[in-house]
Parts: sequence; C-alpha cells; structure tokens
Amino acid sequence: MRYDINQLTTEEKIGQLLMYGIDGTTITDHAIELIKKYKVGNIILFARNAQSPKQLYELNQSLQKLADAEIGIPMFISIDQEGGMVTRIFHGATFFPGAMTLSAANSLEDTYRMGDLMGRELKLLGINMNLAPVLDVNNNPKNPVIGVRSYSDDPKRVAAYGIQFMKGMQNHVIATGKHFPGHGDTYLDSHLALPKVDYAVERLETVELIPFKEAIKEGIGALMSSHIDFPAFTEDGRPTTLSKKCLTGFLREQLHFEGLIVTDGMEMKAVQDHYGTVEASLMAIQAGANLVCICHSEPLQKEAVGRIKQALESRELSMETLNERVSRVLKFKESLEQMSLEQPYEAVKPIIENQETKAFSYEIVKRAATLVKGEPLKLKPNALFLGVLPKATTQADDTDGLYDIISHIKRELPQVKTKAMPINPSDEDIKIALKEAEGVDQILMTSYNANVYGSQIKLIDALHGLGKEVHVIAMRNPYDLFYTNRIQHFVCLYEYTPNSIRVLMAYLKGELQLEGRIPVVYA
Repeated sequence: MRYDINQLTTEEKIGQLLMYGIDGTTITDHAIELIKKYKVGNIILFARNAQSPKQLYELNQSLQKLADAEIGIPMFISIDQEGGMVTRIFHGATFFPGAMTLSAANSLEDTYRMGDLMGRELKLLGINMNLAPVLDVNNNPKNPVIGVRSYSDDPKRVAAYGIQFMKGMQNHVIATGKHFPGHGDTYLDSHLALPKVDYAVERLETVELIPFKEAIKEGIGALMSSHIDFPAFTEDGRPTTLSKKCLTGFLREQLHFEGLIVTDGMEMKAVQDHYGTVEASLMAIQAGANLVCICHSEPLQKEAVGRIKQALESRELSMETLNERVSRVLKFKESLEQMSLEQPYEAVKPIIENQETKAFSYEIVKRAATLVKGEPLKLKPNALFLGVLPKATTQADDTDGLYDIISHIKRELPQVKTKAMPINPSDEDIKIALKEAEGVDQILMTSYNANVYGSQIKLIDALHGLGKEVHVIAMRNPYDLFYTNRIQHFVCLYEYTPNSIRVLMAYLKGELQLEGRIPVVYA
C-alpha cells in the first residue's frame, strides 16, 4: 500500500510523528479523541492496556479500525516487550525470558528462535513494533536501570545476541534497538535524572557503539534515543534525544542509519525537569526524531500537538523538515503487513496461547541458571529460606508484587522454614532474620538488585557471620559478588518471573542441573 504525503493535512502529518500512551483495556474517550481530533498516528501500549490476549487483540483491532476510518493510514502499535523484567503482557500469552537470561543460556540459535516466536506472537496480537532489543552494554555494576535488560558487559556479546534476537523479531515486526548511543555505563536512571557519559569518542567507539553499529549494518528497523548527555556527540549539555548534532549529524549522516528514530518517554525526568515535555517534543523532531513518545499524560499529549503546530506557523520548524520525518514513517508503514480488522481472536488463539512456545521459554530460563561460586545446593532437613520480595526498580518495570516465592515453598517444601524480607531490610529486619537463623543448619537467601538496595549486602554479610552454610540465589542482577567477598555459594537466575520461580523450586528440590554461563565479569 502506498501513502501519498501530499494527501495529508498538516494535522495528519504531525500525528504521524506522535506515539502516545492511552488508558484502559478498551478503546476509551481519550483514545478516540487522540485519533479523531488530534490525528495521532501511533500508540504505545503498557501493562495497563493488557488484561488478556483476547482483550488486547480486540483493543488493537478497534484502534486500527478507527485510524483507518479517520486517517486512512494504519498505526504503529508498539510495546516494551523486552522479556524478563520488562514485560507488558503477563497473562495468557508467553512470558518470554529477558536479555541476560538468553545470553546466560548461551545459544545464539535459541536467541534467534526466541526473537522469532516473540515477534510472531506480537504480530498476531496486532502489535507491529517492539521496543526491543536492549543494545546497551551493561559495563557499570552500579547501573540502576539496565542491568539484566542487557545481554552482557561485553560489547561483542551484546551485538551478537542482540542482532540474533532482532533478526528473529523482524521476521514479523519492527525491532527497536535501545538506548542509543548507550545507557550501560551510567549510575543514574534517566527516568529520574539526566545522566552524563563523558567519554572521548575513541572509548565510545570501542564499547557503547559496537552493538548499535552492527545492528545498523544488519538492517534494524528502528533505534530509540537515550535521554543522556554524551558531550562527545551532543551540544549544549543536551540529551541525545534533543541533539541535532547526534541524531542527524552522527546517527544519520555518519552512521548512515536509514530506519526510524524513536524517542524514549518524553515525561522522564531527564527531559521533563530540564526542558519540559511539550517543548522537548518539538526539539526532538527538530533534532531528527521520527516518533515522539508521550506515554502517560493526556494534557501534555495535547499541548505537544499545539506546540508543534505553532512551530510550523512561526517557521521554527520547516514544512520540509516535517515532511522528511513523516516520509520515513510512511515508508515503513507501506511495508508492514497489517492485522485483519475483521478476523476474530479465535483464529489466532492457538498460536498466541501456545504451550510449546511457553515450554521453550521455560527451558531457556532453566538452562540459564548459573553456578557462579561454590557448590550446588543439597537441601538439608533443617533449612531457613529468606526471600527478598521484588519491587519495580525503575519505571520501566511492571513487576511489583506479582509473584511470591514464599507461597511456593510453603506448598512444595513445607519442611523448610520461610521468612519474607523487604527489598531494603532495616537493621531491625536483619536482627530478626539472624534470630530466625539461629537454630538451623543451612540458610538459603534470594537477593534482588543488591547493587541498588545495599542493605541486602549487610544482610548477606551478617548471615555469613553465623558460620553456617549459606546459599545466595540472585533473582535479578548478578552483581552481589562485586559488593562482598563473604558469599560462599552463589547462583544466578537473572529474573524474577513465573519461569524463574519454577526453576528455583526445581533447584531447591535437587532436580536442576546448573548449565548457564554468566555473561558479565563483574560478578
């Protein structure tokens, strides 16, 4: 299908550059107004929009029907379905493994297959753009936002695994590499502040840029810009997203990237606090972005449309620039195979709710389980399990309170004493845990991002001070060994998901061979 840019009104052109979040699990007045009145041409979905596969399919069908009637051009419907800890579709469809899990399972072939299966599932659900894979090299163990969302701290490994995942995905949907030119070596979360990566170009060329350059060479459809100041590439202390020097001068002209440039969320503090979401949305288009993401705030979404329109009238933004940005979007939409607007969910249900795909995802998580130090667990009759309960570490996560290891242990291993621990245990919590541990022969503890929640390390050290056998199982970032040398026995599972809980139970029961390979050297 060909789309003629000359047939579009100014409002419709602006709408093609906007990717907005909506509320609800059905098409609401908010969504209807965005499409009918503001001509918004693209939607980004979150967990709040995904109750079940059938509901999500029907929501996407409704959105595309309305876009077809009002604009005559299909929407990009995108989602952050990285797998693992950044997952938006929890129920009914496959719970896919995350990047570091795939890397630890140590098979490029399986990584390609996983990308292919995920892409197929998304396409059949009516999602045609996935905001993955993460191509950041997580070479900073203090990084609060990337961690296991990255494949490795080795740029070549990140490139190899990220590209296989991307190739599988792009059999079906547009893949989006993120967060260009790299969010791996930061200790700030750009959801909360504006990070700065102040390395010379030579260093960035040997680490951060390697996966992005390879992905461009291999034909990735889209890249997401980071809200990070890279003085080597950006001007005036601006984040990448707002830098013409970086997005147009470097990414387009030097790296010859011909795909779509997507912004990270424009309500993130790195942008909002310094520039304001509305003004920054215009700046991103001026810099070179093709799709501007405003994920949550309806007033900001509407104000941004008005500001871009005003900029065209005052010639801050030229029609030539607008047309260039929109032309790329239309080109990609022409090549997309669109979902059927009439086909019922039952026609695609057997592939979306597929037991073989779910079994393969579990198999990957199982194969990723890694013995990093010490001996595998042999459960003793008198053991205590301390389970650190997860918490969304960043705004990218949707993991709060979804899964509970303790209830599984009580049901399947009733002889084991259990105690739930808060994610950041206080001195009093640690004292209580030590008291619980007094009469046992063996202590098992799950950790969860102890690099961010430092008092978990205090708890680990205190438990080892008891002189008993202690096993630590990391349920997310594998960096605990970087912060303490006390750990005797250390296993990594890389994610806190339904699959990893099943794997943990198999490990506690002595039914699991630990085959994984740790993909980072800091642990």
